[in-house]
Amino acid sequence: MIEKAKKYFTETLQHVSPLSVIPNEVEWKPEERTLSVQDKTFSLKDDQPVYLIGFGKASVSMAIAVEKILGDRITDGIVISPNEWNERNRFQVFKGSHPLPDYDSLSSSLELVRFMQSLPDNALVLNLVSGGTSSLFCIPAGDLEIEEINEIYSLLIGSGASIHEINTVRKVFSQVKGGQILKWLNRTTLIDLMISDITDDEISMIGSGPSVAQPISATSAFQVLKKYGLYQKIPHTARQLLAVEMDAEVIDKHYRKTEDFSRHHSFIIASATQMAQKCAEIIKADGYDVHLEKSAWSGAIEEFEHHIFTKVKQLNDQDRKPAALITFGEPTVEVTGSGLGGRNQELALRMALKLSSFENDISFLSAGTDGIDGPTDAAGAVVTNKTIKEAKKEGLDPEEYLRENDSYHFFEKAGGHLKPGPTGNNLMDLQITLIEN
Repeated sequence: MIEKAKKYFTETLQHVSPLSVIPNEVEWKPEERTLSVQDKTFSLKDDQPVYLIGFGKASVSMAIAVEKILGDRITDGIVISPNEWNERNRFQVFKGSHPLPDYDSLSSSLELVRFMQSLPDNALVLNLVSGGTSSLFCIPAGDLEIEEINEIYSLLIGSGASIHEINTVRKVFSQVKGGQILKWLNRTTLIDLMISDITDDEISMIGSGPSVAQPISATSAFQVLKKYGLYQKIPHTARQLLAVEMDAEVIDKHYRKTEDFSRHHSFIIASATQMAQKCAEIIKADGYDVHLEKSAWSGAIEEFEHHIFTKVKQLNDQDRKPAALITFGEPTVEVTGSGLGGRNQELALRMALKLSSFENDISFLSAGTDGIDGPTDAAGAVVTNKTIKEAKKEGLDPEEYLRENDSYHFFEKAGGHLKPGPTGNNLMDLQITLIEN
């Protein structure tokens, strides 16, 4: 059962990789000098240069896919990635850090900004955006230092705040998020190709929306920080900046609203919904009665655990087996323990406890499509209804590991880790539940 769940996860990733998806979304006709993205066609002049910029966990694989389509029509490019890249391409790769920004993120971001500022007015710019951008493309606002941004991000990630709330705060403390790069590109033709890791596919939130015009609200950021008890915990410099920004907003509510321009077009080329649909197709072809959640989950992990368990009980009581439940999204975890883990490993451990009451064979997999779960080398974990019984035989106390948010070390000892390594993609998390006869 465990191997079957892993197989379905791996096959899903292969089908939704940028190298598989982008050729279906982007077409270049050299004889006509036209570039088509979905249902929009752009005509290029003979001497019009094409540049790539990009950031995120999928930036390199997206750039490779675009290079395979456009070839030597690409003049130059820079993308920021969390991983080293030493191949020769028509674009350069600079390294940043994820999930927390560091000096690599800062220096790579400054290099990319200089590159954008140097682009000619007649350029066509393909902007490749994916999840992970918020920490990889990071230039602090005001007098903030990168260490202080790192501290703010760390507090937000561990608070239980949603990605929308986290990005609302990130934008205020940044020089590049929330559409702020548009001022360097507003004389070009700009095409955003986006891979969405956001539950509602709101483009202003993908990677904190560096190229999406929007209001940036210090007041909204303040409300998020107060809601999660973080305002007094963030650095003094950040509180000072927030106060100045909020005072400015009293005079002009749209004080930091970023402006768009007519030659700017945005396209979502892959989303978590499409990923989950592909997973459902793969499993259905194997004879399972598949139940696919229609929308991505966003909310507390405890509520998600209860939701999945309720669905599993309903499916298990039905006669139509084998059955499968496909869910996706990004639950939030409030970290109160001192252990090591990530939301997928924690969800798998929670579900292992729930599933232990079932007699028939049931397996559950939860994993990040980026291949990374929290600050660990695992993407997630896969469990069965027998995982807890077997772990207790080995002297492990699953409840204690859960209390300490130490799911990584539980699975390290009990088995069940999923470690594909970085996938070069980011389409949120995927959960696969298989219910056998």
